[in-house]
Amino acid sequence: MKRLSAHMIAGIALLVLVFAASACSGNSSSPGAASDEPSGSPDAAGGAGKIAYFSAGASNAYLQKGLEAAESKAKELGFEIDTFDGRFDPLTQLNQIQNAVTTGKYKGFVVEPVDGNQLCKVLSKDVPAKGVAVAIINATLCGSPDWQEGTLTYVGGQEVNVYKEIVNKIFSDKPEGGTIAVIGGPATGGPYLSMKAAFDSELPNHPEWKLIGMHATTYTANEAFQVAQNILQANKNLDVIFSNYSGMTVGVVKAIDAAKRDDVAVYDFGGDKWAFDSVSSGKIKSTVVMLPVEEVQHAIQALYDSFNGKDVEKYIDLTKDPILPGTPFVYKDNMADFTAKGLPEY
Repeated sequence: MKRLSAHMIAGIALLVLVFAASACSGNSSSPGAASDEPSGSPDAAGGAGKIAYFSAGASNAYLQKGLEAAESKAKELGFEIDTFDGRFDPLTQLNQIQNAVTTGKYKGFVVEPVDGNQLCKVLSKDVPAKGVAVAIINATLCGSPDWQEGTLTYVGGQEVNVYKEIVNKIFSDKPEGGTIAVIGGPATGGPYLSMKAAFDSELPNHPEWKLIGMHATTYTANEAFQVAQNILQANKNLDVIFSNYSGMTVGVVKAIDAAKRDDVAVYDFGGDKWAFDSVSSGKIKSTVVMLPVEEVQHAIQALYDSFNGKDVEKYIDLTKDPILPGTPFVYKDNMADFTAKGLPEY
């Protein structure tokens, strides 16, 4: 048998190395490794890539549920995702968004604005100009009623018209009128501004009702307890408190119990498990369902669909979501319709 020369052996070894390298390149992501195209996702040109979710905060059950939903939906669609906690601070969130844009690594943003006016130009013009698609949730930009030009979509259920319906339901429950106090979130936030606009619009049509105060908080039960306590002490003839988040309403109910003011009716916006239980027990009159899972996941789905060349709705109205039984308003007599749909979801 003819012996192989040293040159032939070296050549064969080189070919082996080349084939081995080619085989390894067929699976570019190892377990736990981060990449721009997660294993099992469509290629970047087709849809998946890296996105960012900018939450207004992470300090309550609603926001935490939204963050969980963002992670799960991103994984389902093959996106990599980074999440950011805005801590209800407009400047913090603005810096997070600006820093994220400069990295150049994101295809799309989902943003829950802390201050929709401050972020107006950044998210409707500057970020899209960098080739980053923007989906807004929960609170509108630039004072728009819903979708803002320059963005991909808006997903919400806390616009002025929703609050108008809430105001009119409260007033119709007590047609003889009375006095009402309102407790909301941060004064610069979209939900607070929409709520205020609704009361400003509807009160002139109901002279039998008097608004004795609208109070801003950071959505915490302790702060709402203190605010409600002060309201109750200063207003012996108060009829209604409207609280704009279930996590706060817990504190409102505690203040009413401590003051022994069972004559004060409580209306809630949030629709969490505590709120459902409290409507059932009579502690609160009604709640309005919020959908933190659908809110975030519809926005991420919109990014995915857009990247894949599909048309996307400019305004996705959560009050018309099929998970609801035709209405977001929960009373004791229709609660079974909601629980049959698997609600509440947080």
